[in-house]
Amino acid sequence: ALESEAIQSEESLIDAGIHTAHEVNSTVFEELHLPDDAVHQAQEAWKFLVEAVGSREATGEAIYAALFDAAPSIQPLFKTPRAVMALRFMTGINQIIADLGSPTALKVVVETLGFQHLDLEVTEARTAIFREAILELVKTELTGRCSPLARESLAIVLNYVGGSFIYIRAKFAEKLKVIQASWSTVNQEPESAADGGSGTEEQSASFSGKDKEKEGASKKLVMNASVPHTFTDMFQFNAAVMGFGNCGWMGEILASFDTIVTHVANSYRLQEECDVLSLRLAKFKTINLGEYKAVMLASLRSLCKEWGSDHEVAWSWLWENVERLLQGLMGKPGIQEKALTELLNSLDEAALQMIRREVYSVFFASAPAGQEYFKQSTTRLHFIADKVVSMTLDMYREPKKMVEDISALGLRHVGYGIPTDLFGPFVSACVAVVHSLAPPQQALEAFRWSLNLVTRILTRVIMEGSTVAMQAINANSARQLRRAVSCAPRGERALWVLNVQVGTQSISPLLWALEAGSLDAASAIIQDLLTIRADRDRYYFGADPLFERHPDIIKRLVSDGPAILPLLLDGLIWRSRTTQGGQRRVVYYVKHLLADLDGNFSPNLQWLYESGNPKLVCHPLVVVVADMVWSGVAFRSFTLGRLWFLITLLVFIVAQCAFNTHEEPPKEHSEGLRVGIFALRVFIYVLSMGSMLAQRTINLVTDIRSRKFTRYGKLVLPDSFTEVHSVVTWLLCIMLVVMLALEPIVYCMQDDDSPLFAEHCSAAEGHANLYGLAAALALFLYFMLLGDLAVYSTKISAYALVCTRAIAEMMLCLVGLSFVVLTFTCAICALKQDHPDFNTLPNAALSLVLIPLSMLSGERLDSVQAEDSTLLMAVMVYMVVSGVFLLTLLVSQLNCAYAQTYEDMLGFARLHRIQVVCDTMVNVPPARWSKWITGLALDERVEFGEGDIGLSGGVQVLEPSYAHITTVDIIKRFGGSTSPAEQWPEDVDVDDEDDRAERFERSFAKSMKKFATFITGVSTGSISSGTSGSTLPGGLDKSSGSD
Repeated sequence: ALESEAIQSEESLIDAGIHTAHEVNSTVFEELHLPDDAVHQAQEAWKFLVEAVGSREATGEAIYAALFDAAPSIQPLFKTPRAVMALRFMTGINQIIADLGSPTALKVVVETLGFQHLDLEVTEARTAIFREAILELVKTELTGRCSPLARESLAIVLNYVGGSFIYIRAKFAEKLKVIQASWSTVNQEPESAADGGSGTEEQSASFSGKDKEKEGASKKLVMNASVPHTFTDMFQFNAAVMGFGNCGWMGEILASFDTIVTHVANSYRLQEECDVLSLRLAKFKTINLGEYKAVMLASLRSLCKEWGSDHEVAWSWLWENVERLLQGLMGKPGIQEKALTELLNSLDEAALQMIRREVYSVFFASAPAGQEYFKQSTTRLHFIADKVVSMTLDMYREPKKMVEDISALGLRHVGYGIPTDLFGPFVSACVAVVHSLAPPQQALEAFRWSLNLVTRILTRVIMEGSTVAMQAINANSARQLRRAVSCAPRGERALWVLNVQVGTQSISPLLWALEAGSLDAASAIIQDLLTIRADRDRYYFGADPLFERHPDIIKRLVSDGPAILPLLLDGLIWRSRTTQGGQRRVVYYVKHLLADLDGNFSPNLQWLYESGNPKLVCHPLVVVVADMVWSGVAFRSFTLGRLWFLITLLVFIVAQCAFNTHEEPPKEHSEGLRVGIFALRVFIYVLSMGSMLAQRTINLVTDIRSRKFTRYGKLVLPDSFTEVHSVVTWLLCIMLVVMLALEPIVYCMQDDDSPLFAEHCSAAEGHANLYGLAAALALFLYFMLLGDLAVYSTKISAYALVCTRAIAEMMLCLVGLSFVVLTFTCAICALKQDHPDFNTLPNAALSLVLIPLSMLSGERLDSVQAEDSTLLMAVMVYMVVSGVFLLTLLVSQLNCAYAQTYEDMLGFARLHRIQVVCDTMVNVPPARWSKWITGLALDERVEFGEGDIGLSGGVQVLEPSYAHITTVDIIKRFGGSTSPAEQWPEDVDVDDEDDRAERFERSFAKSMKKFATFITGVSTGSISSGTSGSTLPGGLDKSSGSD
């Protein structure tokens, strides 16, 4: 019954097309028309296969394994890495199956794939092997769920694809080879002219003229003064000579010509480029494409020395295809733009709201899977719908800018993991909703064409950007990412995880992993980049590409992935496995942590300080970098800056304290001493106070202009007011201003009876006490600012930090004591007693404060006992609460605070030093920094061992062998080929238990499926598959028999 059903289904398919399930037809290449039920059955079978295997990636791997094991004769054809090849298999077959219902689209896909396989010798025998391997995989995985009609449909499709590949290779291979070879020749830049060469954008700019914004204006060609060596230069030269200097439209074609030639074998891509080019050409009134052909051929003949009839035919054929595509759209974009503009301008808010709402209703109805990707709020979805509508018109108005914007959008969708299968239903939904508004046919066609072009560009960018690394990031799988990058050539391995380029737009897989929260994948990327690998010729280390691509990688990790920042720092350290004389070689790769790409002081230390992580700054690499900058550059500048402060403090002490005798009655100093004191105080008020006020004012104005504010609830303060050092400096300035306002010398100058610069006179007596208080507070603030000198020693700085942390606990105790004092003061005053120490609120509060400080004499306490027992009881309870409970609690708090701070006090001390270093580096002269960084010779390679010259960018030190025990060689060395184009051999170290367990489960499941298939065949009496005899499990042929 199954055989008769298969025969009937095949006959029906044979009637529908020219391909059968058993024969490959390579004589024609036409559209393949299959019945609707056959298309549905094939697509369902493919869907079931993906579900049975587990995922698209796993399906690609299964196809690869089936083909690789099917025939040893085709194994030499598998030159591409396994993961990449599996992805290509999955992507190609999936596109074919998805377009089975559209013969025109299917032909385009197959044609594109055929051009991509021109370098392979596809034969009918190899097509049969490919077909049988796929069908066997389908049969094995879909036991009982694959109908004969689906099997026959898949066989016909595979034969159609194989026959088309053979046909395309026979007809177009020679032309395409001639085009690609000659194009490579005419774009080779001679060594003598390499320095003067310019990029594509600069070359095409000569056609665009000075006013690039007015694309419709007349643009002139500029002839290069030098001898043309490339196609672009020669084209400009010939265009000017042939009298086409005013043909600005030629510049638009020339700017796209490299893309056109490069993708001539990809009809889908060629159509897209010509569609965009037609929009750009629509800005010009008069266009004669034949003129471009004449200039193009003349330029090619001049540059290609081996030009012959084959070249003439091939390039003429290329231009005929391009011209045909451009002529088909000539004159339409302008009309369509006008019609679409009128349509969109006519839509009122109600119509727009209906479009926003109905687009998703229709889309979700036709593609329910889309609901899993459109999870945003309704307002966000409406915003997307508005952008889609506006993009259709912007594509007509600014095609070049829109292509770049869509490319950037597509790369973001790569990171989102959006299936391209959903774009078709979404476009159909948009067109259907707009069609329901009954617009003019011209406007509807313009909307459909533009939206289709946007979708094609978006789909292409996603397909080109969906690398195996990006798929691993979407899955957040470190194991999958390791497998993906293992396929990369050793010379390009770093670029695979740092840059995905599509046209002029790029995306960083590492950065996307951090933004998407795929920290497992990000950790695997960083670990792979910072693993030193070596062959006999060279070392490979990804630190330079990493920091060149992401100079702010430290900042990004601090904000988005602090947990993996230590992994990055660990990777920048190399330690030798061997020791000598109890010492171990260590290389710290500090180049990018010290200097940025321009050679200036790098902000990496500032970013590490802003992390506020005391454990992080104790990392050996950070310690080395901070100490190098401190001892090499910052120490001198900081000392000079603090020296001025020490001088002003010494002057203040001499002027205010050194000559104060406090005699009664006060005596005036000698005239010379009075003049000296006056000069010192002028120094304080003018130079010290003046410089501090000027600097603080500048910082305040800078914060206000830069809008650098910090909010504390409803209170908003400039950033300069959030730093303790800055606040103390402001308070010191205020105290100095108060001292100047109360200066006794100034008051005594107004007294005619006082000697010159006297301090003691009747006019100054009323302000003497306030002046003394202000001077005392100023001295206190001066010494607080002197605390910065603790940075010279991390131990002293750590101790000062502990004291600072203890002050917070002390303040809590004082708050509690104040509450207790207030409580007992009110309670005692309410008693009926007249003790002189407790009879009023002030006296009672003062006495209670003195008790825990042991400042109240015993006689006074004895008088309380003799006076009143109730008062005595209240005082005793207070002494227990304040002297026993609160003080004991304070001791416990201090112990806990110290224990907590002690663990990280060295880290906090280093944080403080890094802060001082970063603040000091602002004032370091660039010349001194440049001299110091040059003296480190970071561009010179550092030895890994005797005679083993390693990598540049590091400094080498010796550390005790017991400091960091290293038993494994950090450098992974490989033999064999040393070509940068080769992959690294498989790293067995990363083959962990999960990998082995997964492989065992997959192998066991595959064996069980084969066994189930065999049992099913035995029970039905039919074990044959397709057209050839099947084999029993274990590789034994059924007909051979076995005991």
